[in-house]
Amino acid sequence: MPRVIPHQPPLMAQSNLAETLALPDLTLAHRFQDLDDFGQAVLSQGLTLTQLETGPFLGHIVQVSLAGLRLIRLTTNRGLYTSGPKPKDAIIFCTCLHEPNQPLISHGQALPSQALFGFDPNRENRLITPQGLELAMVIVPIARLDPYLQTLERDDLDRRFFQRNALPIAGPHGSTLRAYLQQIFHLAQTNPALVQQAQALIAGDLLPLLVNCFSAEVCPNLRIYPFRRSDLVQQAETYMRANLDQPLTLEAMCQALKTSKSALSYGFQEIFGLSPMAYLKAVRLNGVRRALKASDPTQATVLGIANRYGFWHMGHFSRDYRQMFGESPSETLRGEEVRAR
Repeated sequence: MPRVIPHQPPLMAQSNLAETLALPDLTLAHRFQDLDDFGQAVLSQGLTLTQLETGPFLGHIVQVSLAGLRLIRLTTNRGLYTSGPKPKDAIIFCTCLHEPNQPLISHGQALPSQALFGFDPNRENRLITPQGLELAMVIVPIARLDPYLQTLERDDLDRRFFQRNALPIAGPHGSTLRAYLQQIFHLAQTNPALVQQAQALIAGDLLPLLVNCFSAEVCPNLRIYPFRRSDLVQQAETYMRANLDQPLTLEAMCQALKTSKSALSYGFQEIFGLSPMAYLKAVRLNGVRRALKASDPTQATVLGIANRYGFWHMGHFSRDYRQMFGESPSETLRGEEVRAR
């Protein structure tokens, strides 16, 4: 059993964090209004985050370092699609700290609300998360995890096992892990000096809680299966991203993919909660936003960038862009000059 950290009410759902709270040494809290900066802070290795819902983005991250382990608690106010690589030298264990309002979708499969996931280091991120998410990530270096598993003689927890990438953890093991993580994150913000002083002890308690979730008796019988149309949706995603500047229609995509409108529509609704064309518009809008932020406002134009992403009617585009991000395209292009006013 882990050492008992005195229980105190969690701090989640606070929206009045400063842009950066400089907590001592091993703890840092951030408030983000920029989606790309948020993704960079989570994993600085090429993550792409796509906002799927309309309205300005707001995210919070609390990071804690514990004797070589890295813990991250994140919350977001919008549905997101996260894709991109994972670090090759660590295993990432993710779990929801509270019941999400909609299922998380990972690699085309709906995750149980009580699950550990993301722990295959060789499988890229493909995660769809709902608004109001409260997620914990425990990042364990492989050089730390492998010797620990060897001392426990858990030969069953090998690379083949971790290829599952997701596993239900309902029951006392999962509840204990989530409660312990909540206490760590709370103490990291209210008493960071204590966390710093006891980091080795806390890390020593956390690793057994993680491993205990992978019961040797239960794991072989627990599986999470993908949606039937997940491969079709992934093919459609690839096709869309390769043709963002083209005037795509649902009929043209179905012809290219040799499928029906109903099959493609049902698949996107299952996985993204959006129609194929609504998803395509979201991807294009996010692409325009990144391009505007990266451009020199004295050289680039909103019209030119919008055209590169398949937007030709500037009135409709500007309306959709403001609805999605809470500002006009020209404000994004001018960047901090506008936001500072």
